[in-house]
Amino acid sequence: MHLRHEGWFDWGAIFLLQTHGRVYNPRMSRVSSLYRLQQIDESLDRAHARIDEIDRILADDEVILQKRKFLETKRTKLEAALKAHTKADDAVGAQRSKMEQTEGTLYSGTVRNPKELQDLQQEAESLKRYLVTLEDRLLDAMIELDESEKAFDKANDDLAQSEDSRQSLHQDLLEERERLSMEINRCEAEREAAVTDVTAEDLKLYESLRDRFSGMVIVLERDSSCSACGVELARSIRQEINTGDNLIRCRQCGRILYAG
Repeated sequence: MHLRHEGWFDWGAIFLLQTHGRVYNPRMSRVSSLYRLQQIDESLDRAHARIDEIDRILADDEVILQKRKFLETKRTKLEAALKAHTKADDAVGAQRSKMEQTEGTLYSGTVRNPKELQDLQQEAESLKRYLVTLEDRLLDAMIELDESEKAFDKANDDLAQSEDSRQSLHQDLLEERERLSMEINRCEAEREAAVTDVTAEDLKLYESLRDRFSGMVIVLERDSSCSACGVELARSIRQEINTGDNLIRCRQCGRILYAG
């Protein structure tokens, strides 16, 4: 294909070469350039917000700390129950030794004095009655010890499960955080490229409105209305929006309107 014909360029041929060779790139309108920038910023905002949320979750140990604290209370109670059981068991053992010693003396035949024998008999009966009391105390201590052991084991298992779940969750969150960091790097590179299609004046307006409207600067015109506030748009305004040559702002909410 000849590009020059009798002293002039064949601009149609140039156009065909450019479009078929993927060189041609029609200039984006002012509002479409800003809309593309807004889409990138929205992606960045979502990624940063999610990373902040992930960091809060990773730093939050309150549940684990509470369960560890609860386990320690159960451990303290178990230790107290174990001491009480040991003391009760020792008391029963000592009382039985006294009984055996008293009954041994009583039935050994070495004591022949009736008064002494009567005293030994009374002492043996007294020791036996008190042994029943001590055995009841030991039984109560055994029950308390058994319940304390079960409560401790339950709290310990609950803590272990929570720590395992937390570790698994943290692993997933760390992987998600890494993916988000890569997404942020990609979007920042895209943003640098997108900004080159925006004039300094339009960028300044966009940034100021972005703070005012929490990021939602460019909104679509839908059913002849502003999709943000719902105000109906005049036909002349809709026509001007469709051209894309100027930045048309909604007369009610102040956002920039885009035909899409």
